[in-house]
Amino acid sequence: MNNDQIFKDRARVLDEDLAGRASTAGADALLAEIVQLEHVPARRRLMPSRRRLLPSPGRALLGLAAAAAAVAVIAPSMLSDSTISVVPRPTMSVSPTAEPTARQILLAAAVAMEQARADGDYWRTKGVNQWMLTDPTRSYVLEEGRSGEQWLAKRPDLQSWRIWQDLGVKPATPQDEAAWRAAGAPTSWRYPKNMKTEELFAVPFGPLEAAAGERTAERLYGKWKGSAGDLTGELITWKQVRAIPGEPEKLRSYLEERIAQQLTADPDTAGYDVEEVKAHILLRSCVNIISTLPASPKVRASAYRILAALPGIRAEGEMTDPLGRRGQALSYQEEIEPGLFSKVRIVVDPSTGLLLAEVRTNTTKLADGRRVELRVSRSFQAIGWTDERPELPSAE
Repeated sequence: MNNDQIFKDRARVLDEDLAGRASTAGADALLAEIVQLEHVPARRRLMPSRRRLLPSPGRALLGLAAAAAAVAVIAPSMLSDSTISVVPRPTMSVSPTAEPTARQILLAAAVAMEQARADGDYWRTKGVNQWMLTDPTRSYVLEEGRSGEQWLAKRPDLQSWRIWQDLGVKPATPQDEAAWRAAGAPTSWRYPKNMKTEELFAVPFGPLEAAAGERTAERLYGKWKGSAGDLTGELITWKQVRAIPGEPEKLRSYLEERIAQQLTADPDTAGYDVEEVKAHILLRSCVNIISTLPASPKVRASAYRILAALPGIRAEGEMTDPLGRRGQALSYQEEIEPGLFSKVRIVVDPSTGLLLAEVRTNTTKLADGRRVELRVSRSFQAIGWTDERPELPSAE
């Protein structure tokens, strides 16, 4: 019996209903048990089977992985997940001396995820995307936001929808607000096409507006009709999602084979360390399964277990996400361009297994020499299955 099975069995003893209906005490006890097991001397611990570890994620994001990051920076559109509200449980008290490791947090989340709801009429994600960029004169930092929902209908007689609202643009911090006021408090910003961006953000296609936009809905047709979302950069069908293997080793082999096939057909891989690219896309694919794909609870739990086996992911303790919720933060480095790194944090609620937010951070220099932080974030408010129907704007 390996450690993962021990964690499952202990979780069921502690709390049979660990997925959203679980008591906080049960979830806290589970994480405490995992921490305690991790600190048992090696000679007394049941050792897990050896797993082949890919190189640490790093080099330039190519093709599939780069597309996701670019979309997040330019104009993030919500992917889908849904019915269970993503509301973190009260702060965990694990041990007065030991903070949980990344592996412990991810394994606790895997156990909780196994109890998630497994079916419904719609697979929905709801959340808020926020991203920062400098104003056209590089005098201060702006933050732009967009709320979004995606409702993917499993039944052919139901319509799939994407609903969004631009939340407007504002100065990112009080210091930026002071600089914005000194510049005349503009309510729109137009960017020159040749503006130097240091590869940290894309120049907007049109002017940015301070005012929020109207809530808008669109029916999903064309390539989205019959689609259950995307995996490794390609749309997949409901039938394909059901065929994804649920065991961690089989899921990892499935993803690695899929990634290898796509990279073989990608001419842009020349000159890159393909093994590191594969490792990075594997990591991103697991996060995608957890956050947006309507896979079975077993598959999503296995994605957490794969992440727990990967190098380069570190625990950072409790963190407040962009929506003010507390969760356990895990981080890794992402190389956007050779020598240009972005720090990525994912914020997880181990008591439910749900992803609260994903935050990317870079720094840049303003015209006056001040170094500032630029963040791109995606915060989830709901992920999972639902039998509800989307609340459409009145214009629909």
